[in-house]
Amino acid sequence: MNNSFKNKIISLCILLILVTAGMSLASFWWSTSKFNEAQAQRKIQVAQNVYQQYLKAREQLLVTAATVLTADFGFKQAVATRDAQTISSVLFNHSRRIDADLMLLLDVKGDLISANREGLDFPSDTRTWMQALQSHTDHSAFVVLSEQLYQVIILPVRAPRTIAYSIIGFEVGPAVALELKELTGMETSFVGAADNLKASSLTALTLGGDLFTFLAAQKTTRWLSQYPVYESAEVNLPSLDSNPVSLVLSADLTTQYQEFDKMVLTIILLSLGTILIGFITSGIVAKNLTAPLSKLTELAKRFAKGDYSAKLEEARPTQEICQLVDAFNDMGEDIQEREEQIRFQASHDHLTGFFNRNAALDKLHYMLSGGAEYYFIAIDIKGLRHINDKLGPRVGDDCIKAVANRIAEINTAEGRLNVRLGGDEFLVAHQASTCADPQSAVLGIVECAEMLNQGLSKPYTVQGLDISLHFSIGVVHYPKQAHTPEDVVRRALIAVDTAAHDGHDVYYYQSGEDEAHLERLQIIDELKHAIANDDGQLFITYQPKLNMKTNRIDKVESLIRWQRKNGEWVSPELFIDLAEQSGLIVELTQWVVKTVVSQVANWVRQGERIKAAINVSAQDIADKNFLSHLKTLLDTYNVKPELITIELTERDMIENEEKGIAVLQALKQLGVQVSLDDYGVGQTSLGRLKMLPIDELKLDKVFILKLAQSEKDQFIVRSTITLGHQLGFSVVAEGVEDEASLELLESMQCDYAQGYYLSKPLKAADFDQWLGRYNEVG
Repeated sequence: MNNSFKNKIISLCILLILVTAGMSLASFWWSTSKFNEAQAQRKIQVAQNVYQQYLKAREQLLVTAATVLTADFGFKQAVATRDAQTISSVLFNHSRRIDADLMLLLDVKGDLISANREGLDFPSDTRTWMQALQSHTDHSAFVVLSEQLYQVIILPVRAPRTIAYSIIGFEVGPAVALELKELTGMETSFVGAADNLKASSLTALTLGGDLFTFLAAQKTTRWLSQYPVYESAEVNLPSLDSNPVSLVLSADLTTQYQEFDKMVLTIILLSLGTILIGFITSGIVAKNLTAPLSKLTELAKRFAKGDYSAKLEEARPTQEICQLVDAFNDMGEDIQEREEQIRFQASHDHLTGFFNRNAALDKLHYMLSGGAEYYFIAIDIKGLRHINDKLGPRVGDDCIKAVANRIAEINTAEGRLNVRLGGDEFLVAHQASTCADPQSAVLGIVECAEMLNQGLSKPYTVQGLDISLHFSIGVVHYPKQAHTPEDVVRRALIAVDTAAHDGHDVYYYQSGEDEAHLERLQIIDELKHAIANDDGQLFITYQPKLNMKTNRIDKVESLIRWQRKNGEWVSPELFIDLAEQSGLIVELTQWVVKTVVSQVANWVRQGERIKAAINVSAQDIADKNFLSHLKTLLDTYNVKPELITIELTERDMIENEEKGIAVLQALKQLGVQVSLDDYGVGQTSLGRLKMLPIDELKLDKVFILKLAQSEKDQFIVRSTITLGHQLGFSVVAEGVEDEASLELLESMQCDYAQGYYLSKPLKAADFDQWLGRYNEVG
């Protein structure tokens, strides 16, 4: 049976019926058993009353007969004279008169004078036996003589003193037992303790047998179990202590068992009938309940397939089914509405309502399959990040909405497509005009791009603020410059990135730029693996700095180099710029710092005290782990902090000036030197310069390369050196290419000189050799 709701209902109903029938049957069984036990006890009690009345009547007869006999004058005279013939005649006649089975006359010593029966076997001590009977005067007692049970009574014969004792009794045999059985309806048995069964209505039992063993052995099989046939009660009878006699009443339970079993079978049959009726009824009920549910299941399946127009109609629905059907129909409408909303949200940008990137790719597949030519224009909002930082993300989001609305107003051509690619980037599709003159078509897209740029550049009012936004625009042509939707999006973004990077308002994609872009992506991927694997592709070179006062080399600048596995060299400017763009710069700087600190430790062990400068970026300064990582490495390699100099450019210094100054102050507290690199070509004012927590100014090489030939450069360098000294800074000149420049720097009291005139950047081993030769020369 499968696990269906219908089968569960039927099973539950049948289970309830079975439980009810079982409990009813168990209750009936228990109560009937208790009733039968009580009934048997009542029958035994009634039988005891009957047998007591029966024995009482016989006892009364014996008492009367004995009284008459002992009061007869002639009998007394015969006893006194020991007239045996007369005594025997009287006893015989009297026994016949009352139908007595035993008539005895004993003298006062217990000796037998006369008896109505011959061959009686008396106890050896008849006097003691007679005295025991005398204790039952006026009451009968049960005695055993010659293996025969008698109910007797003893009375004295007085003339006037006691001259003899008369004993009169009835035999208690099977006839008596059968008579009591007819009166009581129960099996009757007389048992002597000394000599077992004396009389019984049980014909299957022989006299002298063990009654109780016989009764215990009588069993009947019913309901796969054994039950006793008889329930018995034992009653002690008045008898002699030497041989107690008892009456056993046994109720035959066979009839009760049969009646009880018939009733049980009747209840079982009724229960089976009830189960059958319940099965049929529950099946009908279950069908009425599950039929609408099955229809609802089919309706749900149709909902799952997207068919929300399906409706459910029921011929004879109940109120609950009507409510459930209405709920299902309402649910279908709600699901359809939410699904349309989800489908819209999945394909549209929630902020602008434009298609998102994934949906745009699907849309482009459809558009490009028509064979028409398109110009795709990518738009980037310049400086949106600064708006978010200064005015908050809500203003930034509202700016994006305003730009999207402006794009929608401008791009109203048929077949238009407006897409938000993400962040501050949009994509607009413009179908190329079908001009016979290619030059006219090109002029058309140029005018369109310029018009779009002019329209977008008009001021915006956002949250009561007048905001002017500037844009970078990149244009790509389909199918000349792109063949797939993915190519269109990627190359349009390349064009807009180039426009933003090179400062163009509008830039038109040039063939081959995509390949260069993919090459940059490959370089980024290889750089990531080179950092992780540390397999020798990346290494550090050291360019010496000459101490102009001591004429010794006690400082170097650490410069990273990369030779790819294929042997090609990658320009540091290129891969460092790509690392900054891709977020790898922090990992790259951590690798550089570790390598340089370990090399400084090697020089210390060799007895050389050489300070090493490390170039870091604004992203490194912003990294929360930069300081802790540097301190850990210094502690690990046991390098003093003053042997490390951190170099930052002016651009990196002012990108996040507040946080940058805090980090530089922490570096100085650690003991690390700080140098301002490329000084003179950035935007550092004298007011900002005096506030920067730096130790060293590093003049940009544009002032040093032609120092000997340019008088203006000499004025700038001399004044900068003087200013640096007055502010307490050490001054380094990089880019020294000839001896004349070196001599001029020395005359200007520059602290350090660095350049190819002294040495190109060298690997650590080559630098050690160069330094040895330099020191030897002097």
